[in-house]
Amino acid sequence: MKITLSTIGRFHMFPLARELERHGVLERIYSGFPWSKLEREGVSRERVKTFPYVRPLLMGTRALPFQVPHAALDRLHQLSVVTLDRYVAKDLPDSDIFVGHEGVGLISGAAAQKRGMLYVCDRGCAHMAWREEILNEENVRFGLPPRPRPQTYGREIEEYDRADLIVVASEMAKRSFLAKGFEEEKIKVVPYGVNFERFHRVDVPKDDCFEVLFVGGLSFRKGAADLFDAFEAAEIANKRLTIIGRIDPQVETFLKDRLTAPSVRCLGHVAHDQLKEHMSRADVMAMPSIEDGFGMVVGEALACGCPVIVSSNAGAADIVREGENGFVIPIRSPEILREKLEYLARTPDVQRAMSEAAENSIRTLGGWDEYGKKMIEIYGEALRARGRAT
Repeated sequence: MKITLSTIGRFHMFPLARELERHGVLERIYSGFPWSKLEREGVSRERVKTFPYVRPLLMGTRALPFQVPHAALDRLHQLSVVTLDRYVAKDLPDSDIFVGHEGVGLISGAAAQKRGMLYVCDRGCAHMAWREEILNEENVRFGLPPRPRPQTYGREIEEYDRADLIVVASEMAKRSFLAKGFEEEKIKVVPYGVNFERFHRVDVPKDDCFEVLFVGGLSFRKGAADLFDAFEAAEIANKRLTIIGRIDPQVETFLKDRLTAPSVRCLGHVAHDQLKEHMSRADVMAMPSIEDGFGMVVGEALACGCPVIVSSNAGAADIVREGENGFVIPIRSPEILREKLEYLARTPDVQRAMSEAAENSIRTLGGWDEYGKKMIEIYGEALRARGRAT
């Protein structure tokens, strides 16, 4: 069995490629990133082919001293995925399976099928239409204008229909596809792994406060307003909210002075090798997402001994053991989030027990090696179901 992958960046596709190569089944992985951004991913140079001519332009806009309009960024994203897709379609090596990450597999997937390969669509989030519907509800909720439909919307919907198989990372994502009429047999669920070498508890001094941690892009999609409402309402002495990651411009405008409150720290980008220190120090991570296909930072936090509170629409809810390593709450429920924060703050013995359980529980999920094994099993089953040898 030989497998070729394609992704616009890195995401979970490079840990997958690393495991496929280790098992001797990786033919090639394509990326829109330059090799300099990929060389530390652990995949042999001869197995990686890059098309770094458009995506770096989009990445470079982050360094500009002004905010590029969303419409322009969306057009550039569309251009980056379409050009990579066309390139891969022409360059595709002989394989048994072609796996196209969301947005980059429409043309190359069709080319693969024409040559007798199986086309697998790897979707990191919920069904695009389902996702846009629930996110537009958020805009209505906060009096914001309707979300413009992403330019990749149509091609992603076509990818789902064309693919022989769709792989998602959570039961939540699977439910979104079932809600849009897909047959259950076409959707497979494999939760992402954790890099235990990079994420583990480290001995760092605790600050004299109850620290709530958020890691990722702070947006309405990630429940930004609910997070701040809950934190501000929580009756906790000496509390602190630490935000790590980029803040969406809409959220920046909406929250305004709340982001600069004395009890809030916005650290921006933090290097991956430093995240474990923040996760080991925090008392809890809160991710009240409106929609999140998985949320790899949740598993990473658990590996560092940090209990988590996530919404039922975060795919990582699948790895939360209620009351043991964290809590799962309904979406749009800042009052319930507040209650959970207050509970952990006033019962430090419970918080410590959940911290210990967090480390132990995530080990049962396994690292990326286990993820790779499960994916190889699914690919093999798909080939055998079509009468193909593996």
